[in-house]
Amino acid sequence: MPEEDRRREADPKRQRQRVRTRKPLPIEASPLQRLWWDRRARFGALGLAGIAALVWFFAPAWQGTRGTALRPTREAVASREGGTGKGTQVIAAFIEDPWRSQSALLLWQDRPGSLLVLQGNAEYQAITYNHLKNRQLWPRDTSRLLRLLPGCDTVGQVTALAQLLESRPGPGRLTFVTAETHMARTLAIARIVYAGTGWQVEGSDAETGDLRPESQLRLWRDQLRASLWRLTGWDGRLDGNDCV
Repeated sequence: MPEEDRRREADPKRQRQRVRTRKPLPIEASPLQRLWWDRRARFGALGLAGIAALVWFFAPAWQGTRGTALRPTREAVASREGGTGKGTQVIAAFIEDPWRSQSALLLWQDRPGSLLVLQGNAEYQAITYNHLKNRQLWPRDTSRLLRLLPGCDTVGQVTALAQLLESRPGPGRLTFVTAETHMARTLAIARIVYAGTGWQVEGSDAETGDLRPESQLRLWRDQLRASLWRLTGWDGRLDGNDCV
């Protein structure tokens, strides 16, 4: 490189310098504006907000006792006959496959005093009724059996049940009956929806031929929708969940 070029590069006056100008903060700015004006404080606040959001989102997964099959106490067994207190037992079945309802009914018969909720639209309710009636399984006493129609999908059904249980005695033991391959997503949604309510959430695999695998992306999506419902009361569906 020629000597003249070296001198030109070494001379700071000849180098192009980018000077970033910053508009002055208005004198009447509020403390919040002044905090936001500081770059480090702004990024720090955003980072803390992100950490808080992650903790809130995954908190139900860290509550180790939720979802385990705990044995009820004597007091719980005594109180469940009246349907009140911590001994309240609810069995919920997603009846898109009528064999799920049959498994739920058999479980219900093993738990005297529990409430059975069959979840599905009017068409599925009719199919389930005929399925159980033809096999002479439909109970004579249906005073502790409810048909819950709202809910277009799993998130909608879980949240519809949560709204129903708000007006009923509880909390207690809540058992979801569905296909084995559907269980992980169902419980992941339910543990978010029922987090902090006192309901002990668990699952019972149904005898069914519907064993289609589910994707991890669908699980994450529904966990996000359940968290959105907890925060706002809306689960992200634009067409609502009143699919009756």
